[in-house]
Amino acid sequence: MAETYNKKNISDIFRRINSINEMSKKAQEEDYGLTASKITKYEQTKDGLVEIESTDKKDFITYAKEAIGIAPLEVKFKKLDERAVIPTYAHDGDVGMDITAIDVEYNSEMDCYLYHTGLAFETDKHYGIFLFPRSSNRKTEAYLCNHVGIADSATYRGEIIFCYKNRTSLRQYALEGRVIRFFNAIADGKTLVEAGKDSVDGWMESFKNPMLFAPYKVGDKIGQMVALPYPNVKLSQREELSKTERGDGAFGSSDKK
Repeated sequence: MAETYNKKNISDIFRRINSINEMSKKAQEEDYGLTASKITKYEQTKDGLVEIESTDKKDFITYAKEAIGIAPLEVKFKKLDERAVIPTYAHDGDVGMDITAIDVEYNSEMDCYLYHTGLAFETDKHYGIFLFPRSSNRKTEAYLCNHVGIADSATYRGEIIFCYKNRTSLRQYALEGRVIRFFNAIADGKTLVEAGKDSVDGWMESFKNPMLFAPYKVGDKIGQMVALPYPNVKLSQREELSKTERGDGAFGSSDKK
């Protein structure tokens, strides 16, 4: 027999829905740590639009729309240097925004190049800035040291720095330069002593000018940033995990079928 509803039943249902909605909003604010974002509702009157409600909290629907790309995600940034270049999309629909270097320094201890952007970012909790090389990186022999950089932009307020390392070490470049200088000197008719001196000069020149081998120059687009949502992970230890067809098959296991 179908249950009948009267006016009192329906009122109770809506009160419960509103109560659940308020509890949900409170949980979202505590769980997501959402930052203030003014949301205003308007009503059309004969005198035009009139503000009827304003809140300083981002609702869950707004958060969800940002996460799936329906609504633009606001990412706050600060220029730490007046030379900093605001990241941009090269084309409408691109995933990453290009980032430009404003300065570079060579770290001799780690044999790598540190590219400064002069930018700091801030996002809501549960969003992060991920740093990738651009596709044109293949024109160099360098790789991003941490491969995909993670900027904890909900908490980190420092400068975004890209660290690139050449696959050929500076020492190897210096050795090649020394050999080339030696044989060029011999070809020019210099004595062995003179050629030896030239080769040492070639060796030292590489160490004195490491920027000769830097993969990018100041003003180059050195990478791209992608803002992505991430979950809060709660680890749960188990004595057994569910069974799967793959099981514990490791590297290359799918090639053995």
